[in-house]
Amino acid sequence: MPLTPRHAWFLAAALTLSLPMEAPGGDFLFQWDNDKIADTDRHYTNGMRLSYVPDEPWREITDASRWLAHNTWFWNPQGARPGFVMGQDMYTPEDVDAKIPDPRDRPYAGWSYIGLTVQNEVDQGLWGLDQFDTLEIDIGIVGPEARAGETQNWFHRQINVAESQGWDSQIGTEPGLLISRTVKLRAPLWEPFGRDEDGNWGAFDAIPHATAQLGNIKIGAAMGGTLRFGGNLKEDFGPIYGTFALPRHRPQKTTWSLYMGAEVRAVGRDIFLDGNTFKDSPDVKRNPFVLEHRAGIATHVPLPKDWSVTGVRLDISHVMRTREFETQDKADRYGSLRIGINF
Repeated sequence: MPLTPRHAWFLAAALTLSLPMEAPGGDFLFQWDNDKIADTDRHYTNGMRLSYVPDEPWREITDASRWLAHNTWFWNPQGARPGFVMGQDMYTPEDVDAKIPDPRDRPYAGWSYIGLTVQNEVDQGLWGLDQFDTLEIDIGIVGPEARAGETQNWFHRQINVAESQGWDSQIGTEPGLLISRTVKLRAPLWEPFGRDEDGNWGAFDAIPHATAQLGNIKIGAAMGGTLRFGGNLKEDFGPIYGTFALPRHRPQKTTWSLYMGAEVRAVGRDIFLDGNTFKDSPDVKRNPFVLEHRAGIATHVPLPKDWSVTGVRLDISHVMRTREFETQDKADRYGSLRIGINF
């Protein structure tokens, strides 16, 4: 029997649900980006990720992650934590009813991948600020073998939405590599309500960040920042821009925040716009700079340590992204849901 998108996601969900019973403790993240949440259906139309950071990884994985952290300029990487990720992203033009897509619009494309992640947090990093370093190395496939078309149309059938008709014209098959490196700093700004024995319940902070990406999937660099208001902000580093997010460890006290921020991105390559690397494929002329705005709410609640689930995190945000290619008529938007579980 062939493996359908339904079977694939069922197996992934079953594996995820079994982790607390079959694997050592750790941190888990499910992320779902979708433009239907923002009442659109085009361009970056859906993205799903499952991430896992074990408390007790194999020693070889730990040694490899610390070697990677040391050689990618992590700050004091002795406590670097390795993890694993799998995901799928899909892209479509605006007119999904046409069997022959408009050559001036974004081409159909899918990207399915697995990866290794490394994260490290220190209290006194660059300029004496709290610092969060992350690295992700993804390998995967672009093209029909990514099964993005089957996944999208299966989901559309479940919610009684018309199927996209142009997936036969998607970007061709190509193995993919994407290396993403991010640095975030946390700068406290103002505590208008002071502190009590349960922690800070009303403070502002700022989180500047910088990201670089390298590979045949994407090449680029980005800088941005986030302003937050909330409680116990020191136990969290806020949102990640783009589609790159990792699980957070269990906090000591409940954290919550309202946040808004932006990132400007310099784009040197994007296979989902530029097309295949070594052969002809659908493509459009990308814009060299893209601005992304994000606003949302997040909370992370610790549960008793003797429970099988010791913490739950929820992050909901709305994202707006300026035009990514020259013939795009307006900015894009989508919703992002991230659910984290500590066990």
